[in-house]
Amino acid sequence: MPTLEELHARALDRLVDGDLAGGVAGLEACLILAPGDAVAWLHLGQALEVTGRPGDAAAAFGRSVALGIAHVEARIGRARTLARAGDAEAALAELAEAARAHPGEARVDLELGLMLVERRAHAEAVGPLERAAAGLEGEARASYALGLAREGTRDLGAAVAAYREAIRRDPTFVDARRTLADALAAIGEHEAAIGEIEALLAIDRHDEAAAANLDVLRAAASDLEARRLLGKATSAFEASSLAEQAGLRPRRERGADDRLAAARWGGPGGVEVWLELGEGDAIDALTILFADADRATRLEDDVFGVTVVGVDGRADPVDFGTAASLTFLREALGCSLTAAASLYARLCAGEASAEWGGARIAFVEATRPGGSQRRPGLEARRRPR
Repeated sequence: MPTLEELHARALDRLVDGDLAGGVAGLEACLILAPGDAVAWLHLGQALEVTGRPGDAAAAFGRSVALGIAHVEARIGRARTLARAGDAEAALAELAEAARAHPGEARVDLELGLMLVERRAHAEAVGPLERAAAGLEGEARASYALGLAREGTRDLGAAVAAYREAIRRDPTFVDARRTLADALAAIGEHEAAIGEIEALLAIDRHDEAAAANLDVLRAAASDLEARRLLGKATSAFEASSLAEQAGLRPRRERGADDRLAAARWGGPGGVEVWLELGEGDAIDALTILFADADRATRLEDDVFGVTVVGVDGRADPVDFGTAASLTFLREALGCSLTAAASLYARLCAGEASAEWGGARIAFVEATRPGGSQRRPGLEARRRPR
């Protein structure tokens, strides 16, 4: 006659061998003989979860917890299966209790963070997922979910870092590479995004969606390179929408050489753009300035025709200074007006600088080309390769 321990071991062996029905039956037989066996209830809950019976699994995990041993695995399992059974509030309450019973347990933080991300409570998910990522060094899911939470709070820089950490932990994590590529493309880093999709296709060359995305990214990268002023000759700036709409012309001063004459442009609206020319007279940086910045923000824009869509869906015109600045960013970076507006809003909100597509933008105290005069302006500068 086999002992209870032997029956339990046989049931687990069946589960390992893929005989889920036999394993569940064996564990249920064990529990008829020993209904107070918390570990057997835990194993039954895990087996029922795998067989797609979340309600029964949650009940089995609950019995394990109620017996007083309070295995953290049982609490986590109960929370997970309650969520799958559609009772999200009970699942979150179970995880809160697990956090109190097992303070500092990174596995609890991971499950809580994953559940909050699924419910789109991204700001609330950041803290638990940061703790989980720190406490579970080899767990790529924690870093990936942290990236989703960061992206949900519109912190794309932190999201990119988290996705990259997930891939460092698991280079075959296809979803992390796909999501990283999307995030990189959103901040204009098309070349890096292309690299991630190429790495994804090296893992799964039959991923048709990734292959199609790669074609889109390559076309976007080509278009970005064709439209952006940074890295181009002064003639590209002269032909740009910014120069044409604002009526910008070179400010030619007595004694100035051709290089300096090409570096300072002004127009009738009090707008100036200063160019910094690098190797081969390619544009390394552009700075937009206003003769009267306060007046520019009070004037109605009748030059650039820029509108910004608000969170309520309304498209409202902006003042002259903002319209000129957004057009400047769009042309300098080769980005969409939506991306330019997002970058500009970040600077206005207090960020010291922002990066997009291999360039850095910031409010600066600019030095006049060929002189010492310093004035406040908005600068776009390409990063060295």
